Amino acid sequence: LVVFKAEIGAVTPLACQVQGVWVPPELRGRGHASAGMAAVVAHALRAVAPVVSLYVNDFNVPARAAYRRVGFSEVGTFMSVLF
Repeated sequence: LVVFKAEIGAVTPLACQVQGVWVPPELRGRGHASAGMAAVVAHALRAVAPVVSLYVNDFNVPARAAYRRVGFSEVGTFMSVLF
């Protein structure tokens, strides 16, 4: 049973990006995202790069709250334009 999933991608010597964060819908709201992200960030800072970043959709309020709980803060916004 998978309770949390994330990957570390876009790695450079200066920074890396967490992507593909996911908790099964039936397990959301139980703290798995915060605990999982804390573990991923700790590993990334120790073994991958000195800065960890991520993108999150502005409407994903629960995810944004989980990321804030582990120390992330919003530093910018952007918009994708699809043709």
